[in-house]
Amino acid sequence: SEILRFAPTDLHTALLLVALALSMALWAWLALRLRWPMLALLCTGWVPVAAVVLVAGYFEGYHPAVDFGWLAWPLLFAVHFLSLRRLAPMLPARALSAAHVLGCWLLIGVLALELRYAMVLMAEQYNAWRWLGWALLPSLYLVLAALPRAWPWPVSAYAREYRVYAALPLAGLMLVWFWLANAFSAGNAEPLPYVPLVNPLELGLLFALFGVYLWSRSAAGQWGQWGLRADHAQRLGQLLVGVSLFAFFTALVMRGAHQWSGVPFELDALLASMRVQAGLSIVWTLMALGLMIGGHLRHRREVWLVGAALIALVVAKLFFVELSNRGGLARIVSFIGVGVLLLVVGYFAPLPPKRVQTPANAGNEKQGVSS
Repeated sequence: SEILRFAPTDLHTALLLVALALSMALWAWLALRLRWPMLALLCTGWVPVAAVVLVAGYFEGYHPAVDFGWLAWPLLFAVHFLSLRRLAPMLPARALSAAHVLGCWLLIGVLALELRYAMVLMAEQYNAWRWLGWALLPSLYLVLAALPRAWPWPVSAYAREYRVYAALPLAGLMLVWFWLANAFSAGNAEPLPYVPLVNPLELGLLFALFGVYLWSRSAAGQWGQWGLRADHAQRLGQLLVGVSLFAFFTALVMRGAHQWSGVPFELDALLASMRVQAGLSIVWTLMALGLMIGGHLRHRREVWLVGAALIALVVAKLFFVELSNRGGLARIVSFIGVGVLLLVVGYFAPLPPKRVQTPANAGNEKQGVSS
């Protein structure tokens, strides 16, 4: 109350955070000295208060390091982690777990907001740099959480909190961010030119999807506590990544047509462009080619059948879209390109055989049953 009444307005956020950090340090010291568990429990409830301070001080162009925030936020997080380490024997397990998870989320949020501000300085208009500012740090966290190496405290002592509980909502948010950025960003990243697959937006999209996929594989064994088998969870992660990649390459063709051919980045205009339609036919066929060759080499019929279904979709699109449109050269390129790729599929990727049970495997299974 005294800060809001007497301090300059631009220092309210930093001073409130410093007051919170000093209060928490005092409570932690008293709780340790007096062996006071309820006061120790009070030290775990600071994250919602700090989040309210952050939201209340937010304005357009705000970044956490402004107006001595570079001092207040590190002080607050230092007191947070130090108090959790010293007070751990006095705290209930659930409260301690929740404090670690909430503190992790707030730390990532503060750092992501600061990175977004740095990206905004690079952008004169609303373009790909602003999208990237929100996603790079959470995606990096997912990648690091998925690595099997042993991290120092607190991750080593509370692996489930940091690798699963804190990462799960971030994976969901990154998947939502992936679809929004993929659908609504045209890929402008001035002063850099647009080059498919190596421009900032699409590299960021692939990195976010890589983080989600890597984390979903590493955390597949943890889903049993929610009633989901590990193999089902892994297949669900593969399905989500596969559908997302399909959407990614579809939008990549549309962004390329917008950047290089001047097609307006609007769904109706993009779908009406024969260049876009020809590009979609060829790119989808290339994706199907990769799936069918991969399924053939690894003897996975389900992967091969997904590629065959994508081929069927392309053929249907050729007859109902390209053939009914007077697209000139684009239509000819679409038909020739798809035809050549279909010949490649037929030669290199026939349908793999079903997995048959060999006599040796059957004998092993019988021995296992008898034993």
